[in-house]
Amino acid sequence: MRRKLRVVHSDPITDLTSRRGIEHFPVFNARHILWISDSPDTPSGFGNVTRFVCEGLAKRGHRVSILGWQTQSTQDWRGCTVYPSAGRLGSEALYPLLVRHRPQIVVALADVWWLPYFNAPHIRRQMEMTETPWALYFPIDGALADETLPQSWVELLREVDIPIAMSRYGQRIAGNCGIRADYIPHGVDLDIFAPPVDREIAKRVIGAEGKFVVLADCRNQPRKMLPRLLDIFARFAHGKDDVLLHLHTDPDDDHAGTLGYSYDLRADLRHLGLTDKVRFTPGMVMRNGGGVPITDLARYYQAADVHVLASSGEGFGLPTLQAAAAGAMPMAGAYSASRELTEGHGEAIPIADWAETEFGVRRALIDVAESAARLELYYADRALLRDRSRLSRAFAEDYGWEAVVDQWDALLRSGVRRRRPVASAPRGAAGMLTANIPELPQGVRVDLKMTQHDFGRLESAIAADAEGQASDVKIPTVPKASITAGVKAIRRPGQICVPPIDSRVFMRLKAIFPILSAWAPCFEGRTRPADAFGDTDTTYYPLSTVEEARLGLAQSVLLLNVGGEFSSLLLADAAVLGLPCVGTGENSAQGALWPELIAMCEDDAVTLSRRILTDAAFTARVTAYARDAQQRLYGRDETDIAAWLRRLAVRDAASPSRAG
Repeated sequence: MRRKLRVVHSDPITDLTSRRGIEHFPVFNARHILWISDSPDTPSGFGNVTRFVCEGLAKRGHRVSILGWQTQSTQDWRGCTVYPSAGRLGSEALYPLLVRHRPQIVVALADVWWLPYFNAPHIRRQMEMTETPWALYFPIDGALADETLPQSWVELLREVDIPIAMSRYGQRIAGNCGIRADYIPHGVDLDIFAPPVDREIAKRVIGAEGKFVVLADCRNQPRKMLPRLLDIFARFAHGKDDVLLHLHTDPDDDHAGTLGYSYDLRADLRHLGLTDKVRFTPGMVMRNGGGVPITDLARYYQAADVHVLASSGEGFGLPTLQAAAAGAMPMAGAYSASRELTEGHGEAIPIADWAETEFGVRRALIDVAESAARLELYYADRALLRDRSRLSRAFAEDYGWEAVVDQWDALLRSGVRRRRPVASAPRGAAGMLTANIPELPQGVRVDLKMTQHDFGRLESAIAADAEGQASDVKIPTVPKASITAGVKAIRRPGQICVPPIDSRVFMRLKAIFPILSAWAPCFEGRTRPADAFGDTDTTYYPLSTVEEARLGLAQSVLLLNVGGEFSSLLLADAAVLGLPCVGTGENSAQGALWPELIAMCEDDAVTLSRRILTDAAFTARVTAYARDAQQRLYGRDETDIAAWLRRLAVRDAASPSRAG
C-alpha cells in the first residue's frame, strides 16, 4: 500500500521553493549527488522529473549537481548547480565532473541503451577509485515478444549498481531478464494539477466554453503517434461542432524534420479537415527554456474532459498521471506503463497491431475505432465521465511529488554502495599481472587492485542488436528491405514511384511528409511532361522495358498508379519486391494484389497513401498479401528478377545519374 502524502498550500502558482525549508530535514547521511539527464528548464518529461526530484532533494539537505544535456553554461538553480554538456555528451562531459567534484553517487535518468559510456575504462576507473555507485533511473516502454529485453540492454543493466525502474511494468520486464530493480515512480504536483471547482469555468478560461475537450500532451516525435491520434479524433469528431482537440505540442519540433520522422502536423490537419477543431498551446516550443509555465499548462488539463495518449509505448507516461490528478480521465494503450496508469479509473485501449523498433522491441498501435468509440461513450454519458474523473483523482493522490522525493531521500540516506567492490588480486594467482616495482622502504606495502573491462564491448553489443532489422517506427513508414532470391535491396526513405499523371497526389502527400521524393519511369514512346511536379526535385528515368524499373521499385516505399499508367506486369513485379501500390480498380492486378488500396479518386489515393506511410503494421500486412497473391496468379520468376536487380545495380554504380 503506497503512502499517501499531499502537500497543501494556499497559492497553486507558488513554486516548490516556498513549500518546505531545508531546516525541516536532517543533514545526517545527506549525499552529494550528480544527476544526469535533460536540463531542468527543458520542456520534456525527463526535464520535468529533473526539476522536481533534484529541487526536492536539495531541500532535504543533499548537495545536488546536475549535468544537463541542454544546458549551455554553469548556473545555480533552486539550490542545485547545473553544469553544461558544452556540446559534448557521454564520457567527455561526465569525466571532468567525476574528477573535479567527486560525487558520492551518480544518478542517470535515461534510456538504457544511451549509456554504454559508463563502462569506458577511465569512467569506471574513476568511479571505482572513489567507490562511487551508479544508479540508473530507467524507462522500459516496450519489450521483445517474449517479454524480455534485448541482450545488450540486459548486459548494460548488469553493470549498474542501483537499477531503478520508474514503472511496475519496467520492474517486471527487468525481472524477467534476471535484473532486480528498485521501483520509484514519477510524481505529480497534486495542488497545481488539481480538479477545478467548475470545469465549465476552466474551459472558459482557455476559450473552449461549451466544448467537449480532448487534451493530448505529447512531443511531436515518432513514438507519440500523432497521425494515429488525429485519425482517432477525426473519426470521433465527425459531425460534431462542440468538440475540441487541444494539442500541447510543438508542431515545429526539431524531431519533425529528421530522416526517421518527416511530418508536417499542420498540413495533416488541413488534409483531415480538422483545422477548426484542433488548437495548439500558445508559445509552446521544444527548446531549452521553452515551454509554458507549469501553472499555465495545468489550466489546459483542468479544462479537459479526457486526455488521450496514442503513443506506441511509455516508460511511465507523465501526462497520463497529470491528467488523472486534474480529473481529466486518461486514455492510453493497454501496453507498457500506460496500462498501470489507466486501468480501474481511465481507459486502457486495446491494441490493434504491432510494429517493432530496430532492437525488435514491440510497438503498440492502439485501436482507432475502439478509441473513437470510447470517446463517444464519455461524450454521451457525462455522469459516467464525472465518476471516472473522481476515480482518476483518487488514483493520482498516491503519486504526489513529495512522497516520491521521500522515496529518493530514503534510498540515498540508506548508505548505498557499489554493488561490485573492486577486488584485490590473490597472491600467487595464475595469470596475475606483474610489474617492476622498485624496492620499497621497510614497513611500506603496496596492494594492487585489478579489474577487467572490455572497452567498446557494450557499444558493439548495442550496435549489433540494432543491426538485425530496420525500425518500423518511422514516419513516413519504410517497408522491410526487399529480398528476392537472395538479393537484398535497401529502401530509400521517402522514395515513391510516381507516373506524371499522378503528380497531384504526390504533391499533396509531400506537403504532409516533406522528405518524400519522386522518381518517374518514362517508357519509350511516351512524352515526358515538362512541369508535372512543379519545382519539386523529381528524377525521370527513361526505360525501354518493364524489367528496367525493378531496382527502382525495390528501393521505393510506395507506388502510385491512380491514373492507370502502369501495366499489370509492373504491378506484379512490385508485389514480388514488397512494394505497396495505391491505384485504380480498373487495373485487374490492383484488385487482385492490393484490394484494400483501390482508390476511386484523388482524395481516396491521398488517404490510402497516408495510411501506408503512417501505419507500418498495415503496410506489412498488405505487402505480404500481395506477394502471396502474385505467386498464385502471376508466378513472376524471382530468379530472373534477382538477376535484373544485380545488373541494374552494377549499371547504376557505373553511371550514378541517369536522369532523362
